[in-house]
Amino acid sequence: MELQDEGSMRREHKVTAGRTKDEFDKMLDSLIGLPNGAHTKLTAVQYRDFYGHTTIYNIQSVKTEEGVTTFVWQADAEETVRYILPTKVLASIDRQRASLTKQVRSRHGKRIAEERKAQGLQPGFLKK
Repeated sequence: MELQDEGSMRREHKVTAGRTKDEFDKMLDSLIGLPNGAHTKLTAVQYRDFYGHTTIYNIQSVKTEEGVTTFVWQADAEETVRYILPTKVLASIDRQRASLTKQVRSRHGKRIAEERKAQGLQPGFLKK
């Protein structure tokens, strides 16, 4: 719509799109750019299963004073799903990964100790 205003042209614009109501978008927007915060670049990981189906994961992490929040977009041929992984979820994943690493190392160490014992070798802490 154009209006004449004392010899000059002025346009009025109607707002056609409002602020997003999507929780994923709102949270990502609210966390990026905070003082004392940081965020990673978006990383794409492509996964192909045995049957040749491709799934793409887009991952971005944001660090704030409260902790780290990770945003994940998962897209395949049929749908796109978005997840927000808060600090507590990421901490649980880290604990589980550390636990698995400890289990594998322990199992591997016991196997090596048994093999050395069968060969007649003494453990390093018993050598003089």
